[in-house]
Amino acid sequence: QIETMTATDDKSRLVSHGFPARNNAPEFKREPDKSRPRRAWFHDYCAPAYYHITATTIEGSPLLSTLPVGAVSALQKEALIYPVLSELGKKIETELLSISSFHPEIRLLQYVIMPDHIHFALHVKERLKKMLGYELAGFFGACSRHYNRIYSLPEFKSLFSTFHDRLIFNYSQLEKVMAYIRDNPRRAIIKRNNPALFRRYLHLNVGNQEYAVFGNIFLLRHYNLMPVRIHRKWSNAEFAVYEDECMRKVSHGAIPVSPFIHPAEKKIMRQTLEMGGSVIRLTDCGFEDRFKPRGKDFEICSEGRLLLMAPWPQNVGRKSTAGYKEFNTMNDLAAAIASMPPETRLTL
Repeated sequence: QIETMTATDDKSRLVSHGFPARNNAPEFKREPDKSRPRRAWFHDYCAPAYYHITATTIEGSPLLSTLPVGAVSALQKEALIYPVLSELGKKIETELLSISSFHPEIRLLQYVIMPDHIHFALHVKERLKKMLGYELAGFFGACSRHYNRIYSLPEFKSLFSTFHDRLIFNYSQLEKVMAYIRDNPRRAIIKRNNPALFRRYLHLNVGNQEYAVFGNIFLLRHYNLMPVRIHRKWSNAEFAVYEDECMRKVSHGAIPVSPFIHPAEKKIMRQTLEMGGSVIRLTDCGFEDRFKPRGKDFEICSEGRLLLMAPWPQNVGRKSTAGYKEFNTMNDLAAAIASMPPETRLTL
């Protein structure tokens, strides 16, 4: 079984201890360590809270599970796909289900064991004696011991690299995290079956600008790219005229290109996708090694209708750092991309 419970089964128990405020413990602020995943500096990691934990196996480690072979397009998006656990994967599952036995303050809400990583959601119900990372050290140590015993390794090796604990701030976010964990195998199969649509390119030259890109790179060769740029001083009537003109062009096959910052720009993007069209979106954030689009963007990407372009590839942080100047630059770049002849846009 992938899930121990669903978020809607027992909402009152899930939220009985509440969620942390975003600035509840300023005394815990630390200087960021760029060699490790980001932590919530303001959070007391001994306090009751909800977490999404992700841990990836060290490169070269054996598979924890295998995924079914075949297409998933015929399955409903809500359908659950269960990985087939290896001997090591079964031991990890046993350790996951035992976390509450060793730490009664912690409740396991959801988990999935993928071939090379695991996801699980935790509820820390009561204050921990030590910070969460120390409390989970026993779990990760036990997983490594199973790895070493099963494969009779001559020297002790850790199974997982540093894990990432993402703090969950509200019930809506909790539901999304649990749905994401349940849906992880289906998403992985879609990526496996459509590798060209989920590929990351780090050095793509379009004109005189280098980009990191992710998604269907061949959208750049479309004959009709349309820059979308709203001016804030426009009246509502001018917004409406511009929107109608953009949607008329989309209905004739145009692909919008824009950072889609302004609400009116986002509306044009949303309507384009609802019509079955494609979009090219500029973003100030680069793409990490294991990056993949979230939510609806993932489904759109799997259909070959999305390309993300980052003109600042070195910025791989989760939060946007762009301001007014950067947004204007991205709008200018979108216009430049659209104005180029299709055969000259794409240079790897």
